Amino acid sequence: MDRDHRAARAELLAGLRLDRVAAAAAATAGELPAYRGLDEEETVGELLAVMGTALAALAEGRAPSDRERAEFTDFGARRADQGVPLEPLLEAFRLTSRHAFDALYAAAGPYESAVALALTRDFWLCCDHVSAAVVDGHRRRGTERLRDGEERRALLLGRLLSGELPPDGLPTAVRLLGLDPGKEYLAFHAAVAPGHDAAAVEATLREHVAARLVEPAAGRVAGLVESGRIGSPAVPVGLGRALPLSRAHESYRQARRAGELAAAFGLRRPVTDGELPLHAAVLALPATGEELVDRCFGHTSGNRRATLVRSLDAYLTAEANAEAAATALYVHPNTLRYRLRAFTRATGLDPGRTEDTMLIWWALRHLEASTGPRGTPGGGGTTG
Repeated sequence: MDRDHRAARAELLAGLRLDRVAAAAAATAGELPAYRGLDEEETVGELLAVMGTALAALAEGRAPSDRERAEFTDFGARRADQGVPLEPLLEAFRLTSRHAFDALYAAAGPYESAVALALTRDFWLCCDHVSAAVVDGHRRRGTERLRDGEERRALLLGRLLSGELPPDGLPTAVRLLGLDPGKEYLAFHAAVAPGHDAAAVEATLREHVAARLVEPAAGRVAGLVESGRIGSPAVPVGLGRALPLSRAHESYRQARRAGELAAAFGLRRPVTDGELPLHAAVLALPATGEELVDRCFGHTSGNRRATLVRSLDAYLTAEANAEAAATALYVHPNTLRYRLRAFTRATGLDPGRTEDTMLIWWALRHLEASTGPRGTPGGGGTTG
């Protein structure tokens, strides 16, 4: 880099408002669930320190020094101490890099293209160095935390469920988690909806399970349970097959699929993988669901639509028994029959005909998964 380019680069970087970049990056990262508990002012200060250090290396067109890399490593370790998992940390780093690059790009306008291009190249190389050091610090601290009782057990269980636990670590994990190496266990997964208390979900499951992992930031309570011991917790929970502990990650993949399905439809009971193939198809084919919702309910809206949705759902749940459905709805059977006849006149679909029933059921389940029962976001229904 010649002297003129070096001087232009230094001048350009000196004019960057890092305080504004840090504030914008902290605000954006604060929208990530894992960062919502962090103090924004403190986060801004940490980002300013890291960016200032990175800027010093960038201004000289060199890789960060050992001292500078140590600062980035410490930053990653602090995030681990604050309970921020690695994936959200990397997402926040990506967002911060984007804010910094946008500021750099705006400031580079008056300068020669050669200066701007070289600086852009070095900027992303510098980001690679910083990212690698931050990840290293986070992972090192995670390894250190394995030494601490409950945190160690949680990390071991998380690695066992994810398949990241090496085979030679299995005996230690089994011993510390209090599991029987000769038994087969089912993995379970309970998805925790935004705004809900993971600890409350964990308390509901506590008496039923052999080992559990509570991760509010990831929105899950997960773990292992012996066959026949899950009982009937009143929360949506997915179960995998009973497998040896060396294959717990396979069982957990099944449990996660089933748990997300149970949560989407508000099925407050244990659901096994593959148990509800039609519900899974509803989630997998949202465009089909939208088409069927339009066909079944496109002729109405507002309260009239909500009433019709409740009426049809109750009728199908009661297996086409108008009297039973009317009782559940607190209306006269003739009132319900009138609604059903009006529905058939408007759509040509007969809730008493098997093929039409399937179309109506699909539309109802799509509404349930996307908006919750009775139009309440994130609700969860009653029809299994």
